[in-house]
Amino acid sequence: MKRGCLSHVLFGALLLLLFGGSTYFSFTYFVKGRSLPTPNLIGRSVSDARRITQDLGIDLQVDEAHRRNDDKVPVGNIVWQNRTPGATSFIKRGSTMRVELSAGPLVLHVPDLAGASAGTAILRLGQQNLKPGDVTYVGSDKVGVLAADPPAPTVVAPQSAVALLVGIAPPAPEYVMPDLIDRPVDRVRPALEARGLHVSTVKYEAYPGIADGTIIRQYPLRGAPVSTQDPISIVVSRQEEGGFAPVAPVAPAEPAPPATTQ
Repeated sequence: MKRGCLSHVLFGALLLLLFGGSTYFSFTYFVKGRSLPTPNLIGRSVSDARRITQDLGIDLQVDEAHRRNDDKVPVGNIVWQNRTPGATSFIKRGSTMRVELSAGPLVLHVPDLAGASAGTAILRLGQQNLKPGDVTYVGSDKVGVLAADPPAPTVVAPQSAVALLVGIAPPAPEYVMPDLIDRPVDRVRPALEARGLHVSTVKYEAYPGIADGTIIRQYPLRGAPVSTQDPISIVVSRQEEGGFAPVAPVAPAEPAPPATTQ
């Protein structure tokens, strides 16, 4: 009984060995035997590459629509192929190899960034394979990039740093908000506006015992910082409450000293 089982095992192993050997032989003879190691065409001229591929029975397809920059491969020579070269990479006769040609070294110029914002200038440098160097901000009537170092259109290497000088609007003058309470609005408003301060809202409210046209509330409050860019709101007394009134220009009057610069 044991001898019968052993014979069956040996017979199965023999069949497996024969099947594996025939499979390997078939692959080697019918497939690999008709294939060739993929040639390395990188760096060769198109004419040289065509002679090599014709001898091997391979069709060479040159992609004229796309070129690649390369520091080592001369312009017009093959810089890329779609099949990996080498003894372990095979290609069948009658197959097609697609290649692209070199456009030579990549030549980068510093772009003209004059007038661009700092963010836009940094973005454009990144798009050109460059990077921002020191970015210096100065108060200026001209807003945006004033100068670059190196300047446009200097030829530079990839990832070169470009320093930027960026102009920004000078800060608005800042004052200390004065105490406007109990002052007449027809004198205070011209004094504020003469200094560039903007009275954006005037509201009238009835307030017993206070003469018409007298300021009874203000915002910003006394002592707060205020600039020409900040709105000022005031509430003015009137015998009959009438809500908001349009902010109309007021003729200059004798100015009260409402604000002092910090």
